[in-house]
Amino acid sequence: MAVSGLSGTVKSWNGAKGFGFITGSSLPGDILFGRTELPEDIREVQGKFLEGRPIVFDAAQGPDGRYKATAVAVPLMEGKELAGKIKTFSEKHGYGFITSSSLTEDVRFHTTDLPQGVTPGAHLREELVTFEVQALPDGKLRTTSLRFQSKKIAMRLGSMAVQGGMPQMMGMQGGMPQMMGMGGGVAPLQAIQAAQAQGLMTGTVKSYSEKNGYGFLNVAGYPMDIKFGRNELAGGAVSVGETVSFSANQTPNGQVTASNVTSLGGGMKRPAAAMGGMQMMGMGMTGMGGMGGVKKPAVTETATGRSAYGMIKTFNGQKGFGFISSPGVPGDVFFMQTSLPAEVRDFHGKDLQGKNVNFKVSQTSDGKTRAQDITMA
Repeated sequence: MAVSGLSGTVKSWNGAKGFGFITGSSLPGDILFGRTELPEDIREVQGKFLEGRPIVFDAAQGPDGRYKATAVAVPLMEGKELAGKIKTFSEKHGYGFITSSSLTEDVRFHTTDLPQGVTPGAHLREELVTFEVQALPDGKLRTTSLRFQSKKIAMRLGSMAVQGGMPQMMGMQGGMPQMMGMGGGVAPLQAIQAAQAQGLMTGTVKSYSEKNGYGFLNVAGYPMDIKFGRNELAGGAVSVGETVSFSANQTPNGQVTASNVTSLGGGMKRPAAAMGGMQMMGMGMTGMGGMGGVKKPAVTETATGRSAYGMIKTFNGQKGFGFISSPGVPGDVFFMQTSLPAEVRDFHGKDLQGKNVNFKVSQTSDGKTRAQDITMA
């Protein structure tokens, strides 16, 4: 007996053994499913990717009366990673496309989105990945947080970034590299909290090129990397993995950029005198400096006494900031979640986007405009 069009939730998934169980369907008991019943682009994912995720499936009843799931599909779910397969990639042109059974169109990714350490010239076509997706202003899809689905894939391509965590590699303890006295540092919690208390964002340096004069920050909960330039560094050069504070700004085309980028410590620090040192693990780290960085006083805000009205253009509820478009203020106005009325602070971005608001205008010490004391119009 076969049943089609069922829905349920993945109760457990053992990626190593290739089977799991579905709960919450209209059929009695938990339903077994195997790796071969998943779409081809999801077959190497680990347990955390599937567990707790809603799915749809068909089922066939065996001779013992028990049902087994067939034709398992994993729909798109807001806030969750997607699985897919690299369809094309051009190292020369610096971009490629990923196809996913959860989407109806391909998703573009750039070389800068690839996990750290991928061997130059590696053949990426057909490799299985997990990723988050961002809709650009023109409606096209862009990949963020790209990872390989298994350690086997990542290690074959020379990378450490895999879905669900970091593989343990030779010379690594607790997932952090111990290299020739250059132990990975962690930014002091007090420094992070102090920066956030001043209304600054915090993130991790994903990449930085002194030669090209720019780099990218990764911010937990924000779906895209944030670009910063050499002129925005407040304390000299930064290193991959270092925690920094920064002010968020939005360009006319809707992209978020960082200014006043200030080291909070951690990462693999390098002194300026050692810029020409050895390359390690494809991460662009040179020299053998210590940890830490030059601190700069946090950005402060001053009330201008002005009030304005506008419309919430974007809001990221996970990270807690957004931008307001106001006819009375040039450019988009940055605001923190704490400046919203208490009753809407837990709303998702789509719930607030397009809402009219009134707010008080403040000025930061680095010359940026911010919104405070926001009320719904």
